[in-house]
Amino acid sequence: MAFTGVSGSGKTSLAIDTLHNEAQLRYLEGLSPFVRQYITQRNRPKVDRILGLGATLAVDQRRLNRNPRSTVATMTGIDGHLGLLYSRLPAGGGEHLTTAHFDRNSSEGSCADCHGVGGRWQAQEDLIITHPELPLFDGASPWYAKWRSGEHAFVPALAAKRDVDLARPWQSLPEEFRHSVLYGTGEESIEASVEVPNRHETARMTYTSSQPLRGALAEVERVFLNAQTASAKQRYLPYLRKQPCGTCGGSGYDGAARSVRLGGLTYPELLEVSVRQVRDWTGRVADGLDERHLEVGAPLLQDLGRRLGILDRLGLAHLQLSRSAATLSGGELQRTRLAAQLSTELSGITFVLDEPGAGLHPADKAQLLDIALELRAAGNTVLLVEHDPELIAHADWVIDMGPGAGRLGGEVLVSGPPADVIAHPDSLTGRHLAGAGPRVRRARRPVGDDAGWIQLHGVSAHNLTAELVRLPVGRLTCLTGVSGSGKSALLGALGASARAALTGTASDTVRKVTGLEQHGWVAIVDQEPLGRTPRSNPATYSKAFDHVRTLFADTESARELGLTASWFSFNTADGGRCETCTGYGRTLVDMHFLPDVWVVCEACEGRRYRAEALRITYQGLAIDQVLELTVAEAAERLREPRQLAETLEALRQVGLGYLQLGQSATELSGGEAQRLKLAAAIQRGATGRKAGLVVLDEPVSGLHPSDVQRVVDALDVLLDSGNTVVVAEHDVPVAASADWVIDLGPGAGPDGGTVVAEGTPEAVANADTPTSGFLRRHAAGLRLLGD
Repeated sequence: MAFTGVSGSGKTSLAIDTLHNEAQLRYLEGLSPFVRQYITQRNRPKVDRILGLGATLAVDQRRLNRNPRSTVATMTGIDGHLGLLYSRLPAGGGEHLTTAHFDRNSSEGSCADCHGVGGRWQAQEDLIITHPELPLFDGASPWYAKWRSGEHAFVPALAAKRDVDLARPWQSLPEEFRHSVLYGTGEESIEASVEVPNRHETARMTYTSSQPLRGALAEVERVFLNAQTASAKQRYLPYLRKQPCGTCGGSGYDGAARSVRLGGLTYPELLEVSVRQVRDWTGRVADGLDERHLEVGAPLLQDLGRRLGILDRLGLAHLQLSRSAATLSGGELQRTRLAAQLSTELSGITFVLDEPGAGLHPADKAQLLDIALELRAAGNTVLLVEHDPELIAHADWVIDMGPGAGRLGGEVLVSGPPADVIAHPDSLTGRHLAGAGPRVRRARRPVGDDAGWIQLHGVSAHNLTAELVRLPVGRLTCLTGVSGSGKSALLGALGASARAALTGTASDTVRKVTGLEQHGWVAIVDQEPLGRTPRSNPATYSKAFDHVRTLFADTESARELGLTASWFSFNTADGGRCETCTGYGRTLVDMHFLPDVWVVCEACEGRRYRAEALRITYQGLAIDQVLELTVAEAAERLREPRQLAETLEALRQVGLGYLQLGQSATELSGGEAQRLKLAAAIQRGATGRKAGLVVLDEPVSGLHPSDVQRVVDALDVLLDSGNTVVVAEHDVPVAASADWVIDLGPGAGPDGGTVVAEGTPEAVANADTPTSGFLRRHAAGLRLLGD
């Protein structure tokens, strides 16, 4: 069964938030009150009655796990099987081992020196001094280009004491002085005076101190360790490189896991090979078992083989089991979680799969469809929340939601076989199922001989290796290729190296970047969540709420009371927000062994603000009523100031007109979060003094075909402002509309990572690659998965 409809029409709300949540709660009611108090439970769905609902397993694309300690092995449960094999089979040589000895997050299995982390971040001289041919304070070092720590003031004093001219190139300065700057002066104190402004006076104060220099390397590591937030630590990462632990070689495992061999490999060694190679390893282990150990090993190896097989069929055979969740593309992460659920041999289960086709190359979708059909044949029910007409067409039953998004959606248009959806006159899904939906339209920009080029020299990231990658300036470039071919690796390397080049820092993945002369900034538009707090919403993220609060502060009634814009924030104490609920509008009631319940705040009746704030209105609306407006409604009413109108228009351009301004960011899908970031890039591109480089990872993933045109139009808005846009995308219509295509492959993992074709979409279509065939079928108007 497929749940379909335009983006924001209510598909996920029905499948995940209603059906799956209700099934979870029914299961939990069978547990004892003592156990339930330790389980975070969701609120019961607002539904009168659900009949025929059994146990469910769900993969919800809104709840992706990016924990750096999570790996492919841990997310799929493969680590538990391997731990049992290594601890139970005769590889241990008589040692008494448990599965904990093969878990680097446990006290028994973690390296005593690095505590399972595998190393530590260390400052590097080549990252601090990036251009030794220039003077220290004039281009040689990005660290010294800004005042990043108190030691900066002591360097000129040290130079004066050593009689060193800092105007000379760094590489020509005395070696002893350079060593002191980088590694410190030991016990020798250096006296320096620093002028600082007095906060309340026009005069400046002079602060004098005498102390030894730690040196730039130690200072970078000190401020990095003392940084309290992830964003603060990010500021110092360009100067550090993770160095492997000398004891465990970077694996994070203790001696037992590093010494015990099974099938010729230790446990850390096995985690570093690809899924495909692990499947071969299981065969070697099975062949080597004697009759006594076969009873223990055979069922483990059988279940392990099934899990590895699902990963292979979902296009993930190229991944290493040790691959961190934080390094996976959005599609790879979604499919890894999907594999964990599909590996079961259960029957009578309802599988709820939220956009399983997202991030899949057309060549990989046939395998996904086969897996779904096998689950059905085993006696399970499969519910797909899906946009892809190729997958929807094979469903037995379709529930089409609509007719629009947000307040214009939420209705069941059709409940029947795909033919009924095709026959419905108001179903946009039906038009695309019939092949009659509008094709993506775009006026391509030619890439001539006179085009400027951004060039990446010496690229090396994950499986990607290329001596030169070229991207035309001011054009839309699409990176294509099968899943795992290196698209996300190239996109990440491009974004990181371009940022490094613009700030004068070094990059670990690209040796040199040229052709950025016209660019002044880089925007990386991914599908990471905007934030984990309900206080974040489209209005606050886009800065639209800053302008709204100013509008309220400029009203006559607010000026009479002396109220500033900050007084209208629900994130600030001592303002107009309701302090009973601290601006949430709801309060959480602890129900002990029952699910915690969010109830409407009695003090403000859910309006977030005190009565004094709600009495002040703008255009007849109180501040909370503005937050309840959709983006489209706000764009119609709030036409001043110009910056606010442009912000709302950018949000509407990327297809988010149905979102409420105050809708919690925790309720947004990855695609919606990405489009909010795209809207921010559009604004920056229109107002920036220099052009920008905007990179997007699968920008139309999770979009209904009728919404894809909006995103393509939004990318053209960026190009119209002189920016350069690069997308990694599986969607064939988007690739066919690009100005330039770089096709990676030919396969995945070690079989990919090279540029196999590049040029216009027509040129790539004429090549011999997995992508080229689908480009030809699209140009001919044929279905991608066959007719």
